[in-house]
Amino acid sequence: MIKDEKNQSKSDHELLLSEMINMVPCVAFQFYARPNGQRGFYYISPKSEQIIGLSPELEGFLKRFGDLIIPEHREGFLKSIEKSVKNVSEWKFEGILQKPSGEKIWISGNATPSQREGELVCNGIIQDITERKRAAEFLQLVVNNIPDFVFWKNRQSVYMGCNNAFAKVAGVGTCENIIGKTDYDLKWKKEESDFFVASDRNVMETNQAKYHIIEPQLQADGKEAWLETCKVPLHNEQGEVIGILGTYVDITERRNIEEDLRKSQKLESLGVLAGGIAHDFNNLMGGVYGYVDLAKHLSSDETICGYLEEAMVTIMRARGLTQQLLTFAKGGAPIQKVNRLFPFVQDTAQFALSGSNVSCQFEFQENLWACNFDKGQIGQVIDNIFINAIQAMPIGGTIVLTAFNVSLSEGEHPSLSKGDYVKISVKDQGIGIQRDLITKIFDPFFTTKLTGHGLGLATCYSIVKRHNGCIDVESEMGKGTTFHIYLPASIDVVSSDTDLVGALHKGSGTFLIMDDEIVIRETVGKILTSFGYNVISKENGNDAIAFYLEETKENRNLSAMIFDLTVPGNMGGLGAIEKIRKLNSQVPIFVASGYGEDPVMKSPSDFGFTASICKPFRISELSEMLNKHL
Repeated sequence: MIKDEKNQSKSDHELLLSEMINMVPCVAFQFYARPNGQRGFYYISPKSEQIIGLSPELEGFLKRFGDLIIPEHREGFLKSIEKSVKNVSEWKFEGILQKPSGEKIWISGNATPSQREGELVCNGIIQDITERKRAAEFLQLVVNNIPDFVFWKNRQSVYMGCNNAFAKVAGVGTCENIIGKTDYDLKWKKEESDFFVASDRNVMETNQAKYHIIEPQLQADGKEAWLETCKVPLHNEQGEVIGILGTYVDITERRNIEEDLRKSQKLESLGVLAGGIAHDFNNLMGGVYGYVDLAKHLSSDETICGYLEEAMVTIMRARGLTQQLLTFAKGGAPIQKVNRLFPFVQDTAQFALSGSNVSCQFEFQENLWACNFDKGQIGQVIDNIFINAIQAMPIGGTIVLTAFNVSLSEGEHPSLSKGDYVKISVKDQGIGIQRDLITKIFDPFFTTKLTGHGLGLATCYSIVKRHNGCIDVESEMGKGTTFHIYLPASIDVVSSDTDLVGALHKGSGTFLIMDDEIVIRETVGKILTSFGYNVISKENGNDAIAFYLEETKENRNLSAMIFDLTVPGNMGGLGAIEKIRKLNSQVPIFVASGYGEDPVMKSPSDFGFTASICKPFRISELSEMLNKHL
């Protein structure tokens, strides 16, 4: 028999090809689809039994294979075949298969179709990708456990994946839901999406990582956040840029702290100037204040008293403006007493509304906690906020003021520590505040009003801050603005509300005044004289001590003393009382100041003083203090 070398060569080639196919860790196959709807296989490699648990018998293989696909993935498997056949397109499929042994594995199949003698023939492979899937799941698990927000996009800025933290903030639920979406499909505003996509493009076009990109973002929960983003280009094996990997950290809290620090530093700088001006102005006004008040009390002419009362009202307005300036200075420290906010806040609000076309609704918790606050300063806060609300509603409307107890947990509020607070909210129906201006409204001298001086809300911010509280604002154009004021609750005993003013104070004996301003010495001296005292005045602490030592040597006792806290270039009240208290711990000594620059004004007894009084003061205020302590 003659050997057919050609056929022998073909047989050797097929044998070699078969052995090579069998060495590859996948199931190789040749599938056909005929016009009459018949489907089947021309070839299935022997690896079929090892990889998917089916013998490579051609008859009925398609059905047996399809039955092993788990029910959740079976329909997708069949549709993928029909789609490939109908469109003569590449077949691709991924799904879970349960082997006859019960073991479940992930498989991936792909095939390339071609037309051959009136039928469609597909050459393809099926692989076990279980380990790859497990690795991908493990990688996703690792990414999900990263506390920062992580995402990755393709060259067209389409999301290809993310971690759970990012999925939550983006409002898509699960990581799978973000695949195929762009920033414009998410809940960001258009200008935010424009910014994100532009920064993506910059990273990919320059092929350079960009760090510390500060991006504003409106999160899925509606809260505005500030993000510090890092983006790096992703490369394929050929070194081509195929997308970006991004991570970002929510720096909202840090930014708020930095903003608070910036404002505090700005306020502190202004305070140096404001404090000096206010101190001098207070001393000058103290003289006017005292003389007008004294004239009013001594006059019996009703007409003259009426004019003097009108002058006092004008002076009170000037005093209020000075107090706003003082709030920026160190002297803005509140002189606090534990008290209840209502009805004080309600009375202040109603007074602010006097003569306006705006009404107010009040809603407050019955057992509202007490707070440690300065009535004058908190009254200023309510007054300023109501003035802003009235100006925002030129055709009238209603303000809603609510007050409730709130207990904050750690980290619940970005600017407040854990604890109990009273939250006062003032909501108007005004024109609202533009979003880009909200962060500026508490800046000193920032105003959008032609007649405004820009101190009102800056004063509110500083006052509440110095009460260890916080003031927040939310606004929507055309719908109104709401201010939220948080003041720490106090468990201390509420101060007595009893008025000790009554009749003017009456006394006798010698009263020593020490103040560097002659106008203060003269006016306060005349008021004390009207109370019945013999008044001695000194310009500084050294002179006051010398007089006290002389009186003591002559066995003459002083009824009381009132010292100015600070005397530029000489000894003030604090230095003087330290020396006098070593000799006499009982004699009443009061401290007066144009601003509480020192904790002395807040806690006078801690420094040896009997009580404190802020300049400029009325006869009634001085009388109240003396009635209480003498």
